[in-house]
Amino acid sequence: MNFGEGGMRLIYFCRADIQTSPTLMPRVIHCIIHDLLPEHRLHKIVSAMAEICEVEVVSVLSPVASRSLPQRPYRIKRFWIPVGRGPFFFLLGNLWFFIYLLLKKNWDAVVANDLAALPGTWLASVLRRKALLLDSRELFTQTPFVVHRPFRRRLWEMLERFLYARVDYIITVSPPIARYFEQKYKKPVWLVYNLPPKSEGFACPRLEDRLLLYQGMLHPCRGLEELILALSYAEGWRLWIVGDGPTRASLEKLVAQHALEERVRFLGMVPFESLKEYTCQATFGISGELPRGLNHEYALPNKVFDYVQAGIPVIVGEAPLIRKVVEHYGCGYVVERWTPREIAKALNALACQQELYERLVEGARKAARELYWERQIPCIRAWLVAALEGRPLPPQEAEEKCREVVEITKIFEGV
Repeated sequence: MNFGEGGMRLIYFCRADIQTSPTLMPRVIHCIIHDLLPEHRLHKIVSAMAEICEVEVVSVLSPVASRSLPQRPYRIKRFWIPVGRGPFFFLLGNLWFFIYLLLKKNWDAVVANDLAALPGTWLASVLRRKALLLDSRELFTQTPFVVHRPFRRRLWEMLERFLYARVDYIITVSPPIARYFEQKYKKPVWLVYNLPPKSEGFACPRLEDRLLLYQGMLHPCRGLEELILALSYAEGWRLWIVGDGPTRASLEKLVAQHALEERVRFLGMVPFESLKEYTCQATFGISGELPRGLNHEYALPNKVFDYVQAGIPVIVGEAPLIRKVVEHYGCGYVVERWTPREIAKALNALACQQELYERLVEGARKAARELYWERQIPCIRAWLVAALEGRPLPPQEAEEKCREVVEITKIFEGV
C-alpha cells in the first residue's frame, strides 16, 4: 500500500535510532458514534496509540449526547445531528464521517468504533486509499435492539457481511466473539479486553454498608428490572445506578411504583474519569446481563473488571462467561437464576456472612493483579503498525508483542 507522505512518516517512526518528531508521526483518526463522556475504551486505545502517532477523535453531538466534556489529551471534533437515535442518527453520523474523512487533507489510518461507525469510514478509506481498522466491541447483530426485530436484524447482518469481509484489521472484546468473526470471515481477529488501568490501591468495602452499584448503559436485558424488584424482598440494601440510556424512564417508574425512591438513586452519566469515586463506595458491583442473545452470552463487560480493579466483589447472573470469570477468581457471588426472589435470597444470605465477604474481596484483589489494561498496550500498537505498513494481520498468538494478551486469553479460556 502506498501511503505517500504518511509512508515516509511511518519509516521515520519505525527506526528506533531516530528521535521521532511529532510532525513525522502517522496521523490516525478514530470515529465513534457513541457519547464520548463515558467512553473509556476509546480513551485507553487512543492514549496507547498517542506515543507513536498523532490522533484525533471524531464523534457526533446529538440531543441525547453530553454537551460538555472534561479536557482530554487529544483533539476531539464533534458534528451535530438533530436526532438522538434511530436510522437517521446512524445515517447522518456516517455521512458526517464520510465527508470529513474525504475532505481532510492529511491522515494515514482511520479506526471505526463498531459496526455503527463502519459504513462512512470504510467508503472514505477506499476512496482515499488509507488504512482502515475496526474495534468491534460487541456482536452488533445480536444486541437487544436488533436481535428481536427481524427486518432490522437482516439489514445489519447484510451490512456486517459486506463490510467485515473488507476489513483486515479487527479487534474485539471476548474469545467467543473473536472465534465467531474468524470462522465467519476467515481472517485473524485480535482480542483487546475491556480491562481498566492498573489501580494504585484498593478500596476498603464494608459489608455493613449494603450498597449495590450498577455502572453502564441503561439498555434492555441488563437485569436492572429484576434487581430493583429484588430490593422489595431484601431489607437494608441500597442501589446506585450510574449511567443513562433508553430504559431509564421505565426503571424510574418501576422504582416509584414500589416506593423505593429512598433506596435507589439514579446518578446519570458521569465522565469515566470520575467513575471510580462511585465504584469505591460500593459493597458489591452488579452485572446482571441476561443472555437473551449471543452478544450478552459472549459478553465480558468492562464494569466487571472496573469493580474488581477497585477491589470490589461482584454479584453476577446468568451470562456464562462472566460467571466463569467470577468463579475462577472467587471474586464474587453467582445468582443461578436472575429473578427478583433469587436475587433477594442471595442478598439476604450475603448480608450476614462477613467471613465470606472478606474472601470475595481478596478474590477481587487477586483478579485485579492480573487483569489490567497496561498488559495490552504493546499489542494495540502492533495492530496499528501492521495496518499502517499494509502487512497482513497474523494470528495473535504469533505476534510477540501480544504475548501478554494471549496469557490473559488463556485465563479466560481455561475457566
